[in-house]
Amino acid sequence: MANFERMFEDFYDSVKSRSDLMTVNKSKSLTMEAAEPCPLKESLQDLQAGPQEEFLLQTQIRPHFGKKGVNESPIGTHPDFIDLEGTGNTVNHYTCTLFADIKGSTRLSLLYPLDFVFTFKNAVIQTCVEVIRSFDGHVHRLMGDAVMAFFGGSDIEKEDAVADAINCSITLRAILEESIKPWMERQGLDAKDFGFRVGCDFGDDHEVLWGSFGYQNVGEVSATGLPVDMASKLQSLASKNQTMLGKGLLDFVNWPEKYSDIKSKEINGIPENLPVVIPNITDNFGNPINYDMRQLAYSKSLQFSALPRSFREKISGSNVKNNTELDFKCFTVIDESKSEYISASRFLNPNIPLIFEVTARTTNRLRFPLKVTFRKTNHGQDTPEAERDIEQPGQNEYIHKKPISKFNKNIPPISKVELSEATLYRGLHTMKCEIFDCEGRLLFRDWIGVMIK
Repeated sequence: MANFERMFEDFYDSVKSRSDLMTVNKSKSLTMEAAEPCPLKESLQDLQAGPQEEFLLQTQIRPHFGKKGVNESPIGTHPDFIDLEGTGNTVNHYTCTLFADIKGSTRLSLLYPLDFVFTFKNAVIQTCVEVIRSFDGHVHRLMGDAVMAFFGGSDIEKEDAVADAINCSITLRAILEESIKPWMERQGLDAKDFGFRVGCDFGDDHEVLWGSFGYQNVGEVSATGLPVDMASKLQSLASKNQTMLGKGLLDFVNWPEKYSDIKSKEINGIPENLPVVIPNITDNFGNPINYDMRQLAYSKSLQFSALPRSFREKISGSNVKNNTELDFKCFTVIDESKSEYISASRFLNPNIPLIFEVTARTTNRLRFPLKVTFRKTNHGQDTPEAERDIEQPGQNEYIHKKPISKFNKNIPPISKVELSEATLYRGLHTMKCEIFDCEGRLLFRDWIGVMIK
């Protein structure tokens, strides 16, 4: 399993085995002192580049979200719209647009040697690129310290493009806070102002137009439309280390209020909510469009993320509790075929049978019987109002210790319980699982998110 806490260090350090890469001394001024040789410069010369490093992060991230291989798409024109290059043709096609901006990187040039600043900023940009590609995103453009990307395509369902963009946003922040910033602190770097700002919005087919802008030799194929333009505005309105979601995305998948917050800002010392994009654009009749925006609730969203449970447990506010002897999974049953559904990784069709399964190894010191409590929460406008956004009463099951077979010792010493459910209402829904030993001690807590079309 990937060590997510060291992910950025491993990426930066490439194939080198040294973990203590360097110590950076702050420059007191922009003088020749900053350009003097230092251990840092020798370390940078050891960095290697090549395809084996380019896809390193992808190989650590994609398997957790059920994605095979690596995404090798190059920067530039989206592969679905290559035919538009140098033509006057246009195509209506949906997209989910993401803007990610590195905040606080400009100040680094005042503090550290430029060769280090370049290498560090480039490693961070490459991290953004690889996280985006890990979720099948297409990197459209690098703009200084910012990355613009599109999610979706002719062979990707609209809802799945949204799921990929949201999972990308969650993972970006997790790597920032649990890998990049700790690495900076270990190197003695000033990480106080460093962070990301992300804006993300969805536009349906009739809202987005693709075409070739500029000239044949000085141009690009890109998308235009209000949701595309709003993504950059949402990024500029996001607070440090936050993702701002736009109305197009929120409405399209019925994103739950529980997993988003209204941005607030102090104006003259008084907190004021900012529920819509500002400045508030007006329509042809002078009426404000009131384009909704919400801040992704990171800690709550981590609860159902498919990132490793052991990693999420260490992140403050996630409330996840891991136990290596216990596991919690979800399966779909289609035409009598049982397949694992990875939490919040893609949208399922309605009316698909689900099985939530808890397994426990019995060759351990766990105090059986174990009580397993399942609690589901349904969200979305289609959910009956009486249960919408309300955690339902727990359903209890018990796991008893399975004796080791005297006749067939190859049978795994595992006991399990199952809970049957089915997909029904459009949107994101969750199943919470808590496991207690016979004395009532909490051993395990996790959530699985189920996304339904």
